[in-house]
Amino acid sequence: MRIVHIITRFVSGGADENTALTCNRQAEMGHEVWLVHGAASSERMLEMTDERVKVVPLPTLVREVDPLRDIRALGALAKIFRRIRPDIVHTHTSKAGIVGRMAALCVPSAKVIHGVHILPFTGERWPKRFLYVALEKAAALRTDAFIDVSEGMRDLCLAYALGSEANHHVIFSGMDVEGFRHAAPADDLQALRTGEDEVLIGYVAVLERRKRHRELVQSLIPVLRAHPHAHLVLAGEGPERPVLESMISQAGLERQVHLCGFRNDIANAIAACDLCVFGSEREGLPRSLVQYALAGKPIVATHLPGIERIVREGENGYVVSEQDFAAFSQKVENLVSDAARRDAFARASAALDLSEWDARTMVDRIQDVYAGVSTSGGGPRRGGRAAVGNVHDLPPQP
Repeated sequence: MRIVHIITRFVSGGADENTALTCNRQAEMGHEVWLVHGAASSERMLEMTDERVKVVPLPTLVREVDPLRDIRALGALAKIFRRIRPDIVHTHTSKAGIVGRMAALCVPSAKVIHGVHILPFTGERWPKRFLYVALEKAAALRTDAFIDVSEGMRDLCLAYALGSEANHHVIFSGMDVEGFRHAAPADDLQALRTGEDEVLIGYVAVLERRKRHRELVQSLIPVLRAHPHAHLVLAGEGPERPVLESMISQAGLERQVHLCGFRNDIANAIAACDLCVFGSEREGLPRSLVQYALAGKPIVATHLPGIERIVREGENGYVVSEQDFAAFSQKVENLVSDAARRDAFARASAALDLSEWDARTMVDRIQDVYAGVSTSGGGPRRGGRAAVGNVHDLPPQP
């Protein structure tokens, strides 16, 4: 098959890693794979992409609403599609999903798949939410199948009449399952253990506003003061760093709260922690939560769609209301104070069967979805070649 993936940002987020793994595996399987990404990208993500994947930067594709650039991105994508003539157009995330599916109108023979990693409009107020839902419904008309990262995302789509039960497919976001199960603790984090009672609380997330690091740090200040042997480890980088540095300094907790920045060894960082937390207000089913469980960690998290797949209340962790950080800090303190409970929760996390999150399983199931929509429409074209052979032959971006 000739497959084109489109994603708004290609940085170090869950949707981005999911997309890179999918592209790599499909290229390995012998498909002709293209990846179109927007203005924001990271060297790490580009480096982890298989050299057989043809990568096309599209500077006019941006995350924020920008009518002029959005129209230019739409036109540029349409040109790219007409040149490549894909069998499959696979969009990821909301903005790329809307622009990409509209651009796919110019290649009516292509089957269109949309990956639902998050539904950002659920956190917006009227009339912005009305506009976003209207655009999603319009794009859904040019969608042969949806791939949802959790049952919760699927159910939210259906609640907003985006697609039907028949064309939604839940496929969990793949990763190196065994790598997280057997990772060794990171040396620099292990060095924080200056005594036997040290407890490391880990939070793996990009430092951006919707991850709510501010609320999490604020709620845990009393816990950290009451337990000087506890450390909060924030693994991730982003625009929230200056605000968080100021909060930590004002609270006088520089010795206990550690901003570790972006890490390539995230499995090792998680392995070094005694319990892990997640405080975002809206997500799909975060990869970090799965990684916590794979590493055998107790978990405290705010409620997110599909979280019950990972966090079993009172067995391997706690789930609290997304607005209740008082309860959040109390649950964290319960685990900081009770080593026996941490150990029991850790064993319960390690015992979970999370094999469905294996990257190869994910791509095999995506291929099944492709095969299903292709069969229903007569199958992918086998003859002919793309009009271009590499990224340099594509039309210049407007």
